[in-house]
Amino acid sequence: MPFLANLFSPRSLANLEKHGPDIATPDSESNKSPVPPQAVAKEEQEQLICATLSRFAQVPVSAIFVLEPGWNPTGLTDDQASEILKVHGPNTPVAERRLAALRMFWGAIVNPFNILLTILAIVNAATNQLSTFVVMMAMVVASTGLRYWQELKSTIQAVNLIKSVTTNTRVLRYRSSGPEEVEIDQRSVVPGDIIAVTSGDVFPGDCVLITAEAITITQASLTGEVMPIEKTVRLAAPRPGETLNLLHNDNVCLAGTSVVTGNGHALVVSTGKDTYMASIASELSKRRPENATQIGIRKVSYVLMGFMAVMAPIVLIVQGAVSKNWKGAVMFAIAVAVGITPEMLPMIVTSNLALSAVRVARKKVIVKRFDAIQNLGAVQILCSDKTGTLTADLVRISMSTTGTGEPSQLPIKLAYINSSLQTGSRSPIDHAIVDFVDQSEQDIFTDIPGDGWIKQGEVPFDSSRRLLSVLVSRPGGDGSEGLLITKGAVEEVLDLCVSTYNHQPPSSNASGPFALSLSMTSILTAHERQKILDTAQRLNEDGLRLVAVACREQLIKPFMTISPSDENELTFIGFIGLLDPLKPDATQAIKDLAALNVQVRILTGDAPAVAAKVARDLGLIPSREQSSTTLAALADDQDAYKDAIDRCIIFAKLSPYQKLEVVKALRAGHGGRAVAFLGDGVNDALAIRGADVGISVDSGTEIAKEAADVILLEKNLAVVADGVMEGRITLLNTLKYIKMATSSNFGNIFSLLVASAWLPYQPMLPIQILVQNLLYDFSQASIPWYASPASSRTSDAEVYVRDNVDPEYLVAPKTWGAKSIIRFMVCIGPFSSPFDIITFSINWFHYGIRTLHNPRVDLRTDELVSRGIFDAAVDYPLLANGQASLHPVPRIDPSLLHRPSVSLLTPPDPLFYAYLLGMIAGYALVVHIAKTLYQLAFKEWL
Repeated sequence: MPFLANLFSPRSLANLEKHGPDIATPDSESNKSPVPPQAVAKEEQEQLICATLSRFAQVPVSAIFVLEPGWNPTGLTDDQASEILKVHGPNTPVAERRLAALRMFWGAIVNPFNILLTILAIVNAATNQLSTFVVMMAMVVASTGLRYWQELKSTIQAVNLIKSVTTNTRVLRYRSSGPEEVEIDQRSVVPGDIIAVTSGDVFPGDCVLITAEAITITQASLTGEVMPIEKTVRLAAPRPGETLNLLHNDNVCLAGTSVVTGNGHALVVSTGKDTYMASIASELSKRRPENATQIGIRKVSYVLMGFMAVMAPIVLIVQGAVSKNWKGAVMFAIAVAVGITPEMLPMIVTSNLALSAVRVARKKVIVKRFDAIQNLGAVQILCSDKTGTLTADLVRISMSTTGTGEPSQLPIKLAYINSSLQTGSRSPIDHAIVDFVDQSEQDIFTDIPGDGWIKQGEVPFDSSRRLLSVLVSRPGGDGSEGLLITKGAVEEVLDLCVSTYNHQPPSSNASGPFALSLSMTSILTAHERQKILDTAQRLNEDGLRLVAVACREQLIKPFMTISPSDENELTFIGFIGLLDPLKPDATQAIKDLAALNVQVRILTGDAPAVAAKVARDLGLIPSREQSSTTLAALADDQDAYKDAIDRCIIFAKLSPYQKLEVVKALRAGHGGRAVAFLGDGVNDALAIRGADVGISVDSGTEIAKEAADVILLEKNLAVVADGVMEGRITLLNTLKYIKMATSSNFGNIFSLLVASAWLPYQPMLPIQILVQNLLYDFSQASIPWYASPASSRTSDAEVYVRDNVDPEYLVAPKTWGAKSIIRFMVCIGPFSSPFDIITFSINWFHYGIRTLHNPRVDLRTDELVSRGIFDAAVDYPLLANGQASLHPVPRIDPSLLHRPSVSLLTPPDPLFYAYLLGMIAGYALVVHIAKTLYQLAFKEWL
């Protein structure tokens, strides 16, 4: 049963239920970090930014300009602005970064497999094995080139998405004639500038308001809160012990936030790299932690190097002791080290990733980093931001109810008249109300045409009253009978009411919904008031934002005006509930991910109740019952903290750094898990970069897209589930090659080790070991392109059979398992050795090749290589499928290597082919039996 953890209300550890919390939020009043002691949630740079802003934000507005000589409420002079610009530099958007092509190229080169092959190639070059050197370096160059080209192409696409446009800002400049309002490039804004802002303007830096008229701003990209935030100026000194909260305060407007309604002036305190947004961006330049794929590749590389370190010295000692030719034994030991290594591994991995990137690109997805595809296949937990990712990032009407929560259309009808006729800046709430009625197909709204009501007066919204009222005259009347309609915050509206409206049952056919007579109202008693407040609390806990609606009849006189004093003796009508609706495909995408055994967690800066509503609608939590805890209370108890992190479904009221810490904790749980993060805001960038796979959307902020490994060009969450499936197919096909190549190589080297103990000559020449490995590798190079005939079907099943991956292997996350590779290599590899020994025995007993000087000694390796080639043709179809069915695969004709132009092999005696057919048949039977037993014992195959 999934649970939530609530990070906002301070609860003690004793309140944490046995099965874990439901909602988790940081305790804003606690001095403890809501993360473990070793993980600091707020970086030093953020603390410095907070201290700088506090200096100006926590003093009365009248005292701000005393703090900094030269700053003036009438604006800077042109000379002052120029000097400050020289000191602080241009106010450059954080998204404008140069394309790090060389760093990307270095990242493509520095791959553990490339390094391993390069070291072996250098050793071979030093011992005059130039052909081996050329082949191995060709694999490195091809792998590096393909990876670099694909990542560079994807990154260029991403850079084109985040190209910034020139933005102008209105500032005050003090000139000879006095203060003038001028428009300048945002890059020229400096600390000390006074900017003028109105609806739609974006703050160019971290600012403190010095004048404000009904200003509301949106900071969804920083906090995830979709509703506008009211801002005002500070008039009083701070209380003792009062500290500034960067994201939740009255007078600070951070860079990147924008004005929704109202207008005013603000003092620019910080610009460019000194802003809060830039502090987040600076974290992105730090070295990324290893992701799941990189950790897996490193472990597999250690396995290969470990086997080389063990097998090569043993072969050296045994071969040298038997042959007495220590120089030849050294060369042979080097060849053995090469033989253990799957030379085409970098190329197979890269081609797998390249083809997967092309497939997902057809679904309008940019893969900036190659290994992100495989990481998606390993993902066990998907952490997602809420606003703009799971939800539409739009305010929409959810319900219209009475004061007791019963459905009623009267509140929305009155609110529509209020919103459609008001002449101030329309807030997102006004837009939502008007759009809801205008786009509704219900007949109940036909009686409120906007042009049928005439506005006679208006009291605009302001942040102190939190109300908006309009006086309208009824359609068809003489203009003297008016209706004052007020909407606003619940408690503010309720304080002005003296009665409540008695709503008629929905089934009744009232003559007029606006005929508010005394017989339809009742006195608002204390009991009725409490019932209304209880209803509001219940709806708020359901994640709804509420707007209260009230009205009263008023006689209209010629040339009359209305003021806030007229907002009295109102009749309470009901509530309008608003929310940010889910994206249309969000619920199905969550179900698809659940079917793939990927857990989904919500990490948001929004309120816990809102996040819980989204989780319920998505089916992430089964009911409205929630337990909660504060992670700050668990900071001193590491076990309880880890347990809470592991059990949480929702993390609410998180700052950007706290999101990152939660992602780190989830990755560290259960011995290490692959975690993806999906987000689009500035507050998501750190978590996007800190996850194994960071995902953003093309409409996201520049910082989020820069940090992401994958960018969705369309807001289609189903692509995420497709990417997980694609990643698993890619990873499984890569593991197919690794397991088959390493088991084959291990079996060959094991055979050579046994043969070296009793044969007086080298069982195989070094170049022949390499050739046999490459022939076997080439037979498996078709893995990324392999498709069975069933793949021609145009059904969803195509994804399962395209690369011949059985469906049962795709239902759970897959990782690079070094233990699984070792087990497969040791258990399956040696089954080829008896047939290698039989080949040597045929040479010994039938052909009499028992000394190094035997004229037929060339046959001793040619026959073994020929048998290995045929085995390669049998291995792939037999091993690659979960079932024993054989499918046609590309094969290499061994006769090609016996032609005169190819000097590696001498044609074997014709009688040998009779032995060869018997050994191949026996090998196929043995491998099939071994596979069956292996699957029964370990419940896995490739």
